[in-house]
Amino acid sequence: MRSGTSCFNGTLYRKTMARFWPLWALYGLFWMFAIPLNLMNRYFNYLRWTGGTGTPQDLLLDLAQSIPEYLAPGVWLAALMGLLCAMACFGYLYNNRSACMMHALPLRREGLFLTNYLSGLSFMLLPSLVVFFCTLLAELAKGCLNIGALCMWLAMQVLLTLFFYSFAVFCAMFTGHILALPAFYGILSVLAVVMVQLVNEVLRAFVFGYRYVDTLNTLGTWLSPVILFLEKLRVDRAWDTDGNLERAVFQGLGYGLIYALIGAALAAVALVLYRRRHLEGAGDVVTVRWVRPIFKYGMAFCFALALGLFLYQFFGYNLPQGAWTLLCFMVLCGAVGYFAAEMLLKKSFWVFLDSWKGCVAFSACLVVLIAGMELDVTGFERRVPEAGQVTAVRIRNVSSAPYDRGDGREIHTADPELIRAITELHQSIVDERARHEGTTFGGSYETRTLADGTYLESVQTEGIVSLLLTYELAGGGTLTRDYTLDVTEEDLQDPDSAAARLTAILNQPEVILNAYFPQSYEGRQITNIRLNLMDMETGEYDNYPVPAGFREDLVAAIKADIQAGRLGQRYLLDDEARLTNCYVNDLFIEYAPVDRENSAEYEGDGYRITLQVSAVETLECLREAGVLDETHILETQAEHQQTEWLERRAEELFWEENMRMAPAAAEQ
Repeated sequence: MRSGTSCFNGTLYRKTMARFWPLWALYGLFWMFAIPLNLMNRYFNYLRWTGGTGTPQDLLLDLAQSIPEYLAPGVWLAALMGLLCAMACFGYLYNNRSACMMHALPLRREGLFLTNYLSGLSFMLLPSLVVFFCTLLAELAKGCLNIGALCMWLAMQVLLTLFFYSFAVFCAMFTGHILALPAFYGILSVLAVVMVQLVNEVLRAFVFGYRYVDTLNTLGTWLSPVILFLEKLRVDRAWDTDGNLERAVFQGLGYGLIYALIGAALAAVALVLYRRRHLEGAGDVVTVRWVRPIFKYGMAFCFALALGLFLYQFFGYNLPQGAWTLLCFMVLCGAVGYFAAEMLLKKSFWVFLDSWKGCVAFSACLVVLIAGMELDVTGFERRVPEAGQVTAVRIRNVSSAPYDRGDGREIHTADPELIRAITELHQSIVDERARHEGTTFGGSYETRTLADGTYLESVQTEGIVSLLLTYELAGGGTLTRDYTLDVTEEDLQDPDSAAARLTAILNQPEVILNAYFPQSYEGRQITNIRLNLMDMETGEYDNYPVPAGFREDLVAAIKADIQAGRLGQRYLLDDEARLTNCYVNDLFIEYAPVDRENSAEYEGDGYRITLQVSAVETLECLREAGVLDETHILETQAEHQQTEWLERRAEELFWEENMRMAPAAAEQ
């Protein structure tokens, strides 16, 4: 019979459209308010504000060009509508009576699938077309037509619809339970990026030196389309010198095309699965047999990783820290996830006797993975590249005192000697990994009295420092390690320790000189140099400019002190050496401003350099310039601590004396 071989049934299509009209009507209503009605509302509001005399063309043109901006937040709506449309059009598969009734119609399975698939697609595309033409008429009526932006919006709506709806239909073919469909759809939409983050979290905590793998992060984002679209869909706008919008360029169409093709492929796979679907699977969480083991072990792994890591961090320091404690939580939570999956698949709570063997096998795999990670079977933690294999290296994220421009500056070098020093530092870190693994302690301090009687209330004796190493290897690859190191005063005294080697690298004259005078500042005019000083007459700090005639001499003196190792010295701790050598006073060098938009290396219009006691040439130049004198003085960190302590102590004694005298005054 002709209808029995048809691949599309108009009657069923119309019935489906009529039955679920509130769904597509609400979708269209949202976009009507978002675009054409919003455009008209803005127009009439402008007329009301201007008393009917304004010409809001710039306003309307701006809004018309910005229509594609609605697509980024519209991603969430497209994802939700794709799911709701799939649930509406294929919901009959999740009830035995409905499934048997629909498949008793004189239609082939291909016809049923295509009719319902096109019905759901129409729920989203037809309202979008109506909104498109309404907006077109509104823009024509008000003289602000931007057909390019409007067509871009419609094109992306079609592409997003095709992907998200097809993905939802694809998920619908794997389950026979109406509640499982939104769960599968939602989880799979963000599962990859969440799992990548969890894996990175575990590896960062327990694999010494691990940071993350760019390829893995990129893959996780690509497998999480909602996250990808939110990152990539945007409108780049440019204004002219008068502040008027010049152009608005939409970015992200290529990603929409790629995912639309993926959606078409998913729809084809969904058709194949629909043709082979067993109707008696209605009510089952997973209807495709070969997917059941994937679901079971995947759920067990997700429970082990997510819930296990949560419990490990929740209990914090109440239990021994380390990979073996994490392993216990992961095995326990993995078993919970495994048996929960079994209960869902078998629709029974009594699954333990028949399923314990699979749980044991899964737990054994977890033990092997965690043990291999902790025992460094792959040699990841021990690997240090040979200096001859490295063409360049970067050091980043190192925070060191004083906290001026030199703090945290990146070191990028191809100098063989410096590369060798960095690989030796790396080897020292690896040799000391037993004490650096899991370092989170912020630091310890003590009070100390110097030989001259200066009282130091806060001398740092222990702390932590972060270090990110990136090697560029001769073969073309890179090697990255991220460390958090424990640093003590004793470490700094040992020249072979990692802390001492890192300090020596940071204090290389060429490294300091590049930090304070980078290439991006060469040729830029110095407009002012000022110094923060204490006025002995007022007891207050203020900024005092260096006379213009002494600026070049001062810069030359600064560079000479840096080259001689007398200025810019870095300290990993706020220890005694740092407090006695570093002043609280900063030089601020100001440069002529540059075009920020057209300068690829714009780094601001000035920076600070903390003065140090050992910078003899710089200090002498400041005295010759008349900036430093008997009235305007410098103050070391140690002297500043002493002054603050004396002031607090004097205040405490004052209040103690008042409290002591108060009872006697009351009696009198």
